[in-house]
Amino acid sequence: MGTLTEHRKRGSPARARADALARLSEEHRRRQAVALAQLDCLQGVRLEHLAKLAELSVLRPFVPGAVIQGEGVANSQLFLILRGTVTLTLHDRLGRNTLIGVLNRGDCFGEGPLFGDRFRGATVQAETICYLLQTPLESVVELMSNAPELTAALRATYLRRLVESTLARVPLFSRLSPLERVGVAALLQPAHYRRGETIIREGEPGEALYLVESGQVIVEQNGQAIAHLEEGDFFGEMSLLTDQPHNADVRALTPVEVLTVPANQFHQLLDSQPQLAAQLREVAERRRTHGALVRRDATRVHEYAEAVQHGLLRGSHVLVRDAQLCKPDCDLCVAACTTRHGHARLSIHDATFHGFDITDTCRQCRVGAECVEVCPADAIQWKANGALAISDACTGCGECVMTCPYDAVQLVPRNRTARSPLELLWQRVKRTARPTIPLEPAMPTERADKCDLCYGFDDLACVAACPSGALRLTPVEELFSF
Repeated sequence: MGTLTEHRKRGSPARARADALARLSEEHRRRQAVALAQLDCLQGVRLEHLAKLAELSVLRPFVPGAVIQGEGVANSQLFLILRGTVTLTLHDRLGRNTLIGVLNRGDCFGEGPLFGDRFRGATVQAETICYLLQTPLESVVELMSNAPELTAALRATYLRRLVESTLARVPLFSRLSPLERVGVAALLQPAHYRRGETIIREGEPGEALYLVESGQVIVEQNGQAIAHLEEGDFFGEMSLLTDQPHNADVRALTPVEVLTVPANQFHQLLDSQPQLAAQLREVAERRRTHGALVRRDATRVHEYAEAVQHGLLRGSHVLVRDAQLCKPDCDLCVAACTTRHGHARLSIHDATFHGFDITDTCRQCRVGAECVEVCPADAIQWKANGALAISDACTGCGECVMTCPYDAVQLVPRNRTARSPLELLWQRVKRTARPTIPLEPAMPTERADKCDLCYGFDDLACVAACPSGALRLTPVEELFSF
């Protein structure tokens, strides 16, 4: 009995120390959360979620001049500025380097891939000694699933940054100072257009200047596509400058978010910015010349039509094969894909542009992906490698298979034996013809599958297996001169 009592006495200090450490740890978590709550970019986020965010993060110092993030480089981290100053710059559509803005304590950057395209973004450079809290985006995504306030806070930063970068990318506004662009931003009115909706019609009077904030549009004259515009582009200026009706239709290729400057405010802006007015007239003249050239060039008209039909403009990159470097009947890339995934996710022969074969595979649509829109389980999401991937949350309903306009998704059994979209349609017809009432919920035996750029692997199986270097992932801008 005495031995047990002595053991308890000896154990009490150990338990007390453990309890004290636990209290210190909890107090440390609370203080971290309170400190993060003071940051402007995290206003309104619950302390419990901020404490978790702190746990997932590491503190990183940067010296003046250090490039923290590069423009056009795939980014996988969210950064919170605890101390110091950084600058954001990017190149406009004419290749000129433009200052977007200066960020200080309380700001964040790197949030773009959470809501948009992973391959875009700005160059972020430390101007002073900086202390940043760095968090993997995949960890942030998991936290956001149960933290709506965090999602709202980061989305607000993303949308504000998107407006700033949109204005900076447009050559028309890139030469303005950040402060002058803030003034322009105050004039902008947001508008949304559905996929396929006509935004402006040929023959109608101009009512506004339109800046594409997100999404893609096609410019058409007499039913022929003559231009493709996307984030950072603008349209509608010709009618406003000439006081003549629009000379083309502009149609939404995807769901489109635009920022408009109404006609009266547009003219006031040009009166206050003569240099801006001159630049705009130069752009309008170049577009008239371009449109005339395209209409006379049957090859380019055909290329536009083919690019739209095959969805080649929907993503930022396209998997292409240089036919001159590829040996005849070589299918090593397809075999490698089959070996890794249990079935082929790509086919080589789809369309040909400028000597390159475009593979028949997922386009990784960066805006308005039909598969994402119809998925009832939210199982198709952006991943760290810049691709849309299908998670285990997939129920095998097959809606994405039937909805994808490019036949890029297939339904496969859980054991990864592929089934074609045609077979899937036949099975759905049979189920409709002979409905049954299950006695208990059935576990899904199939799941959707598509190319996700080999998410989870260190390489692309198809590209790695190519012995001649003929297969590569190419930016859309390099493939097309549109």
